[in-house]
Amino acid sequence: MKTDIFHLQIIPIADILVHEEFDESRAYPLVERLKKEKQLVNPILVASLTDGKFLQLDGMNRFSAFKILGLKSIVCQIIDYNDQEEVELSSWSHLFKASKDEFLAFLSQKCGFIVKQGNIDQVGHRYIKEEGMGRLITLCCSDGGVYLVSTNGNLLEKIDKLNQLVSYYKEKITRDVLPPHPNSADLDVLFKENPQNNMMVVFPTFTRHQIVEIVKKNKLFPAGVTRHIIRRRCLNVHAPLSLFDKKKSIGEQNKELESMLLKRSFRLYEEPTIYFE
Repeated sequence: MKTDIFHLQIIPIADILVHEEFDESRAYPLVERLKKEKQLVNPILVASLTDGKFLQLDGMNRFSAFKILGLKSIVCQIIDYNDQEEVELSSWSHLFKASKDEFLAFLSQKCGFIVKQGNIDQVGHRYIKEEGMGRLITLCCSDGGVYLVSTNGNLLEKIDKLNQLVSYYKEKITRDVLPPHPNSADLDVLFKENPQNNMMVVFPTFTRHQIVEIVKKNKLFPAGVTRHIIRRRCLNVHAPLSLFDKKKSIGEQNKELESMLLKRSFRLYEEPTIYFE
């Protein structure tokens, strides 16, 4: 179903190229939830590529849960990836618990990173240097320590290093978002809200070109690093799993989806809102 406001479509899973690893701790509980509720509440986000393929932007764990369940298609919101107003790119931060000394040793001795002390002014929104020596991530500690973690190589090699880094703590990640230009008080708040964690990895923001390039080279980002902020995101679609019956053609599935959506009303919120839970 395509309107002037949104584009929802059921797409074969085989036609969707993913850009990130999936998080087992999130995907498998989602499988059980889908079995129980028998519906997909929110569509995944994709962008059109060439040759009828699509790039997964968000919803990797929903996508993985569908694959685990043996489903061959999934409902997607198709986004114009080149629309700067519709899609904003950012990144998540990873909070976790670890021995500071052991993690620093892992970074320098096992991964071969150059680790230098930094300061709060060097924490925040930034892009990555694709070629040569440059900072990959920033490490912030609950004791106030800031470390700049750098490596050499090209973009693909740096993504490999990023996966090696995240492998150290990937079983115990809490994701959160930093302000574009954080100060010490912002970091204090994050650690107070997550008292079980004492370390935070702050990632750079990757560009559209870099994300597409990584996918074309058959590489994957670690789970929960890239963040796509969509201006008009479709939520609460509640697509029943019966829609994705393998006996139905994709055309039949989309006709049923459109028929279902035409019976539903929707509200568009253009302005940012503050929602108390």
